[in-house]
Amino acid sequence: SPSVSAAWFALMAQLPRSRGGAGAHLAWGAVVAFCAVCAPRPVSANTEGWDVAATVYSDQFCFERHSDLLLLEGACYSTGPYSNTSTAFKVKVVSYGNKGSVWVVDFQEFSDDCFTPLAGKESLNIGKCVGFIGRFRGTLQVKFRSDKCTGGPSSCSNLALGEQRFFSTRDCTGDPMTALRRFVPLQGECLVMRNQSSQSFTLSLLQNETRIVRQDFPGGNDKCNTLSEIVDYNIQEVCYPLFSSKTPRSFRWVAHRQTISAISGCQRVVLMRCAWLALFLAATSSFLDL
Repeated sequence: SPSVSAAWFALMAQLPRSRGGAGAHLAWGAVVAFCAVCAPRPVSANTEGWDVAATVYSDQFCFERHSDLLLLEGACYSTGPYSNTSTAFKVKVVSYGNKGSVWVVDFQEFSDDCFTPLAGKESLNIGKCVGFIGRFRGTLQVKFRSDKCTGGPSSCSNLALGEQRFFSTRDCTGDPMTALRRFVPLQGECLVMRNQSSQSFTLSLLQNETRIVRQDFPGGNDKCNTLSEIVDYNIQEVCYPLFSSKTPRSFRWVAHRQTISAISGCQRVVLMRCAWLALFLAATSSFLDL
């Protein structure tokens, strides 16, 4: 941030020109401390990924805008109001623009919970007006989901995700079972499940609590459009039991909410404090050399 940069340049201005003496050693030590301790730490790559932003149009030339979607790779979305001939669809980025190649997204529609395709995969170039869900057309864009993304809303995704972690223990201790890990979008998107049912997940922010609210739509409802059963999960380190005689024996939920910024607000506070501390140490070192 600008404030951190100002502190950094002030620190550099305080450095003694000579590299000898106790003051110089202390000053250069302040620089090392600033760089080693105060630099932003890399975030976990477990939730980083590429999301697909789709602008859906109702005409063949992509002039009449219908809706905007932000899609998680691999999630089984209901075709909802877009199609009467298919039940679900999913997307996956398959070409990442390396060495001048085009970005390509695979799109496919299904007759069930994304196990029985209605047709082969369609490989769609981003930025083009292409056939999309049902009779609708769309233009696609790929956005990076990461706290380290610095391109702003046009290229960074702020899609909130819920992660369901399963464990072989009864109390959610130890490493999660990575093969069973599940991610779901948390903006209330309709997801198709088994037996022609559907679910949606949303974040509910209450006093000092964050909850993932799951809505189930059973009874042959694959479009999330009838009365539902609501299941409320408290994700504040709550462990839920599963099977007693086989794995997985427990699970818990974790919410991941991306901010479109290279440095979070918390990191800015830490950086500022470290910067001014380093500046104080450098000024002290200059006094020692007098």
